[in-house]
Amino acid sequence: MDLSRFGSAPPWSLGIEEELMLVDAETFEPARDGFSRVFGKATERIKPELFESFVEITTTVVDTPAEAEAELRALRHEVAERAAAHGLALLATGSHPTAHEPVPLVPVERYLRLEEKLGPKLYRQHICGLHVHVSVPDPDTCLRAFEGMLPRLPALLAESANSPFWDGADSGWRSIRSQVIFEMPTGGPPPLLRDWDDWQAATRGDSTRRHWDVWPRPEYGTLEVRVLDQPTSLRRTTELAAEVQRLVREAAETGGGPFDREEYGAQRDVAGREGGGPEAERQLELGPEAAVREIAALTVG
Repeated sequence: MDLSRFGSAPPWSLGIEEELMLVDAETFEPARDGFSRVFGKATERIKPELFESFVEITTTVVDTPAEAEAELRALRHEVAERAAAHGLALLATGSHPTAHEPVPLVPVERYLRLEEKLGPKLYRQHICGLHVHVSVPDPDTCLRAFEGMLPRLPALLAESANSPFWDGADSGWRSIRSQVIFEMPTGGPPPLLRDWDDWQAATRGDSTRRHWDVWPRPEYGTLEVRVLDQPTSLRRTTELAAEVQRLVREAAETGGGPFDREEYGAQRDVAGREGGGPEAERQLELGPEAAVREIAALTVG
């Protein structure tokens, strides 16, 4: 296990990944061959993410959320322009408000292996998250920040909630994504990591097993926070990333003992059910059909 990447970037610098949806520009239904048709293959900044109707955009390592916002704005516009040339549009949200039908996987080997392992339930993962990497100066600081972030995550989930609809109806949750992700092998509350041997055991040496809500990423020298729904508003992405950056640094500097995973799960459920941020509430106010149209208008607006 190589821990040498910790400290390679300025402490507390950021890298942000947004998961976006490719949809038909007229019906707003998920594109069944979107990524392969529009992009064909991954680049450093534009990548596939499980389904043909998804695309992931990623920033470089930046010092401030404002720098990240500028990069993400340019990437959202680039992806939207390339998609429009194929009759597609872009949605930024945690779950699609009206979709019912499953979408094909991008033919990438690790996704096909997941399909073999999980079967039909993999196709329920038609959800999008915002992932924020924060660089930390050394391996011990990363583990301290990891544990210290757990009690801070439910509030972040509540603020980011942006997935109230499932199969075209009110799911009863402000973040149904927070429940669907539990169905993945590493979804939900992360295990206790007393040391890096625990990390090795939990991942089986494979850092791509990373559906937990927060997770050390030694290959990047970062702590990755994954609990957030994908915001529609780019400004909302920036605000949440700034909050994550502040909280990771705070968690690293204050430390604290292990946080009870049962208590974490209970707080997480309340946050996912009740929310607290503006985007899920706006979707519910509009209803599924109007919500999907507004999301399309605001994603690159």
